[in-house]
Amino acid sequence: MSSTKTLLTFDVDGTLIKSVGENANRFHKNAFSYGFKKIFGLDTTIDVVSHHGSTDKLIIRSVLEYHEIPGEKIENELENVANAMVEYATENMHDAGNGIELLPGVLELLTKLSERDDCIVTLVTGNLQPIAWAKMTQLGIKQYFNDAVRGGFGSDHEQRSVLVSIAHERATENGFKVDKRFHFGDTHNDITAAETSGAIPVGLATGIWSLDDLREVCVDKEKGLFFESLQDTDQVLKALELLS
Repeated sequence: MSSTKTLLTFDVDGTLIKSVGENANRFHKNAFSYGFKKIFGLDTTIDVVSHHGSTDKLIIRSVLEYHEIPGEKIENELENVANAMVEYATENMHDAGNGIELLPGVLELLTKLSERDDCIVTLVTGNLQPIAWAKMTQLGIKQYFNDAVRGGFGSDHEQRSVLVSIAHERATENGFKVDKRFHFGDTHNDITAAETSGAIPVGLATGIWSLDDLREVCVDKEKGLFFESLQDTDQVLKALELLS
């Protein structure tokens, strides 16, 4: 076993998966709606606000602010909304793959990475943890992520940069010596979060932002890596210095 490891963290929505069809991302969106209805009696959806690149708890906050819920009440009840979302997810796990599919190259890259003993692969996503793993399970890729290192999730913190750091801390706590860190994502927030936490950003133009958009927010443009997609597995592995 290699003494040092490369930690690779992946965002979920827009990075590993995309929303498709008339039921696009239905499971996750329904979880939000269930939470808003159960705790606040609101019939609403997350689409009343801009939510790309945000974490689940920030989305909850934004939707409640949109509906003019007082700030103190939001603070008191935000965790209850998140818990209700997890309740919905647990009861509707079978529906987690509805309206989503893997992006090109994802399965191939994860397969290659899983064959190595010098890499730790995990998630860093704004999704609440049970929701993220439900998606991975239903799309058949959960087994490619390291069981010992839980990554970082919207359940842990509202700010994405903190989540990248949490994943590193959890790897270290599990006895891994990490010498390189890469964070894959498709939004401005992913690039900023990676750099803020000391990881190298890997920007993917697989969401709503172009490569130029992602490069623009990258502070250290010499270190940042950018790809149209993960489709060319060897190209990605070479850029990560995992293939000569």
